[in-house]
Amino acid sequence: MISRRRFIAGLALAAVAVSTPVLALTGGGNNFDGEPLPDFQDMTKGQPEQQPMYIEGMLNLKSCHTGERYRFPYRNTNGVYDSQILMALNWFLRCNHDGKCVVMDVRIIEMLNYVAKFFPGNPEITINSAYRTPAYNALIALHNENVAKNSLHMRGQAIDFSVQGVPIRQVCQVAQTVRNIFGHGGCGYYPRESFVHLDCGARAATWMR
Repeated sequence: MISRRRFIAGLALAAVAVSTPVLALTGGGNNFDGEPLPDFQDMTKGQPEQQPMYIEGMLNLKSCHTGERYRFPYRNTNGVYDSQILMALNWFLRCNHDGKCVVMDVRIIEMLNYVAKFFPGNPEITINSAYRTPAYNALIALHNENVAKNSLHMRGQAIDFSVQGVPIRQVCQVAQTVRNIFGHGGCGYYPRESFVHLDCGARAATWMR
């Protein structure tokens, strides 16, 4: 588990301002491989020119539960990770219930980063849920049938989020495209709760609830 001292040191580095590329959205038609999302557009034609690992690893994040807001420059364009920033990022993505954290799967971090780079100005992403302890996941599963008992959130492989200033439908369209680019993972569309689920699991799946 990450100590509070190391976390604070990481947050100090996370506050460093770094410029990000401006990227535009374009797209054509496509369908989900599960239940179709109305008016889904494949954004592949508008994807960043660089491959995921060669785009700057920079996430602007806000917690919808605590209001915390930080910028995390966790990897440079040469593919070199900053271990202190990653530790701070892991802590930021901690369980909402008891504050415990794990080392998040870097694949979901990279998928989220690639989603952000589809939008101009690398906008702020609001995190609804990231890591969940098994106890917390079991607790919310009792009251919410949409919560999987074997959720990838418990493995640090899933994130529920929205993007500031972007309709949730469009966020889902981009997340689905990113899932297809990476070639793995699940993408869930939750319009009533206004968030998108993205995970890096081995099974490719798409759903709407």
